[in-house]
This record gives sequence, structure tokens and C-alpha cells, in this order.
Amino acid sequence: MKISSGWEQSIYVLLILSKLPENKAINSLALSERLNVSHSYLKKIIKTLVNEGLVKSSPGKSGGFSLATPLKDINFYNVFVAIEGRGRVFASQHILANVLDISKAEVENCAVSQAMDHIEDTLKSTMTAITLDSMLRQLEEANDFSDLDNWIKAHV
Repeated sequence: MKISSGWEQSIYVLLILSKLPENKAINSLALSERLNVSHSYLKKIIKTLVNEGLVKSSPGKSGGFSLATPLKDINFYNVFVAIEGRGRVFASQHILANVLDISKAEVENCAVSQAMDHIEDTLKSTMTAITLDSMLRQLEEANDFSDLDNWIKAHV
């Protein structure tokens, strides 16, 4: 399993949007330049965040994107689902049936599938426990955000 780069980009988009002044928005081009990522890819990512209700879009000359949901209500798993989709990370192909040369209906307990299900459940519970609010606090405690704050003032 590999989590796409879009997931990490989404995290930082949401963190930046959380620092915007109230009732202000920023455009995707400015965000892509700040993150040094592909603008076309970032627009697709932001669209998925809008569709999930995490980001809101404002049309017009001074429009752009802003946070739709408070960071305290967004966790890593919410972003994961928005970017990677709602399907299971692991979907068994029931290969044990082929290994044992039996029908898939005859497979009762596949230790591999059960282990992968446990891993997925652990991933989900771990990601759910990490809110973006707590992540931002940790980042702000360890880093100087004054350059970002000045950049935001210049772009909203």
C-alpha cells in the first residue's frame, strides 16, 4: 500500500487554509506555488476536498478556497478517505482457494485476509486519532510560521 502524494498535499492545504483570516480565501495557483507542486494536480485534490465538505470554494475575483470544517473536526482519516476513496485498502482476491485448489465458497478462515483486515482497522483507528488541529499545534511549537503568515497576508 502506498498513500498518494495528494494526501500529504491535502494535509498542508488544509493547514494553510486554517491560517487564513476569517472570510478570506486563497486561490489554487498561489497554493500550488507555495507548496511547489503541480497546479493541475492540486486543483483536482482541492476539488475532492470541496466535494467532501472540508474546503469551500468562493467564485469571483477575490474568490478562492477556504476551510469549511474546523481543524479540530478533521482527522487524517477524513483526508485519507477524501483523497484515496472509501473502498477498503485491502480487498482479498481469495487466492487461498487457488492455493488449496478449492472453491472460494469453501475458504473459511484465511489468515492472510484476517491479518490484512486487522492492519486496515489499525490504520483507520490510528489515522482517526490524529486531528489536524493537534498536528498544527505540534508544527507551530516546533517551527516558525512567520514566513507563512506573511505570505498569507500578501495573497489574500
